[in-house]
Amino acid sequence: MSRSLAPPADPPATEAVATQPDGIARLRILCVAAMGTVLASYALLVPAAAAVGWTAGDGLSFDGAFAAAIPLWLAAHQIPLVLAGQPFSVLPLLPTAVLFAVVALGAGWALRRLGGRFRHDGGPVLVGTAGAHAAVAVLGSALLPRAAEVAAQPWAAMVGAGLLAGSAALTGMLRSCGLPPEWRAAPAWLRVGMRAGALALAGLAAVASVLLVVALVTGAQRIVAAYGVLAPTFGDGLGVTLLGLAYLPNAAVGALSWAVGAGFTVGTATISPFDAKPGVPSSFPLLAALPTGVPPLWAPAVLALPVLLGMLVGLSVRRALPVPADRIRATVVAGLVAASGATLLALLAGGRLAAGPYDPVRFPPELIAPATLLWIGGIAAVVVILRRPVDDPVYVEVVDGDREPEAEPEGPVRVPAVADADPDGVVGAARDARPDPSDDPSASGAMDDPIDDPVDGAEACDSEIGDSEACDPVGDRAEGEGRVGEGRVDEGRVDEGPVGGGPVVDGAVAAGPSRTAPDPASAAAPDAVPSPARRRLLGRRRPDRTAEAPAQKHPRTVADLVAERAAAERAARGTDAR
Repeated sequence: MSRSLAPPADPPATEAVATQPDGIARLRILCVAAMGTVLASYALLVPAAAAVGWTAGDGLSFDGAFAAAIPLWLAAHQIPLVLAGQPFSVLPLLPTAVLFAVVALGAGWALRRLGGRFRHDGGPVLVGTAGAHAAVAVLGSALLPRAAEVAAQPWAAMVGAGLLAGSAALTGMLRSCGLPPEWRAAPAWLRVGMRAGALALAGLAAVASVLLVVALVTGAQRIVAAYGVLAPTFGDGLGVTLLGLAYLPNAAVGALSWAVGAGFTVGTATISPFDAKPGVPSSFPLLAALPTGVPPLWAPAVLALPVLLGMLVGLSVRRALPVPADRIRATVVAGLVAASGATLLALLAGGRLAAGPYDPVRFPPELIAPATLLWIGGIAAVVVILRRPVDDPVYVEVVDGDREPEAEPEGPVRVPAVADADPDGVVGAARDARPDPSDDPSASGAMDDPIDDPVDGAEACDSEIGDSEACDPVGDRAEGEGRVGEGRVDEGRVDEGPVGGGPVVDGAVAAGPSRTAPDPASAAAPDAVPSPARRRLLGRRRPDRTAEAPAQKHPRTVADLVAERAAAERAARGTDAR
């Protein structure tokens, strides 16, 4: 028995379905994704809690580190806390960003293991992850001892943890498997607007980061003085530094609010590019970096940064969409996305600060939203509405089907003295009154217009036709030759040379197909003036026929002209012989 070398056939659909995990495997993957992200995020916060306890002088204990990590995990979910009976909702955003990344990675991994079908597997992953975090947050808030200085409301813990974990899980699934097919069917302007809004948010974050670095550099002296007062030892300095790093994204949100012109308030202090009202001095390094006097004169110029960002968004929308109406819709979407993102960050970064001298820390969302919408959506809309400056179209004159050049050629143009060479208008009459080949079949072999033939460097003719051999109606030729087309004129006889398609024999032109078909435009309008481009091709200019033409005699045929020329040549040779 011989074995076949053909490749195996594709597996049937039943085998492809069999590769999907069964019910027990699916449950296992969902549990790992849900509880794994909870444990991973909590484990990352235990070292931070241990470092805080060690720098505070409470000593380093394993149980104390795990107990201190519970309120930190709740704070990472942006769950408002109660600190010593006072509200504390200005929570650090850096732990929140770390937890968000952990949940997004876990949800994306689970969706891939389940088969990557967003509609079929995305719902269980989303519900399982958000539900696990919400349940653990409620349990954690309930496990906190009532005698402790930190407490949390169970309902706030459930809502905050569920929303944050659900948002992170959705982000991770979209990043892992892409948009669902039904979402891709959305209008192009909606997708472009969403991307432009994300670009605007990234640009605002970059602008805020730059301004924050500038503020820290300019306030370095005050920051050093605050470290000397608040953290004189190395352990205290390490703890204050870790706390400052955790609140660094909050400070960046304040820089963003300042950059769009909305400003922010810390207790009784108000800071904006147009005005600054100092408050109670603080020994915390980030608060010590706040400006304490009138803003400099260049401060309002910082508004140019979001304006430039809006122009960039408008250019990106303009390049992505060709229809003006779609561009306007996309800019509106981009402005709304940017304004919504900036407002959400302002709400998360601010809050109550234990009813102290720096309470509350507020980044006004009612000012940030319209300002961001103006600088991003408004400027982008102006960019897409204004048309790009382009050169006006050049309208050229079209004569005889030729395009008029923009400039006349330089140098002299030789014009033969056709009027002097043909005083009786014989040649012009023969050309103008030439019969239509469609009407007279016998005239199909008529000689082409000698002026229409391209002549390179032709000289002017003498006063009489045929008196000078320099007047060559066909082209340049050697002296003494009598070539017409390809034939040779000798004693009124032409040896094989087709003239217009038929040979000339004894002064007669035989009928034959025309070698050059008449120009329809020229036939329709014989008096039309050729364009300069055609004049350059001919090497000479036609006489102006627009003027009143003199009275012309009855035209003669080409055969008559050839016979007269042959007679003139015979007479010239007889004179030379005598």
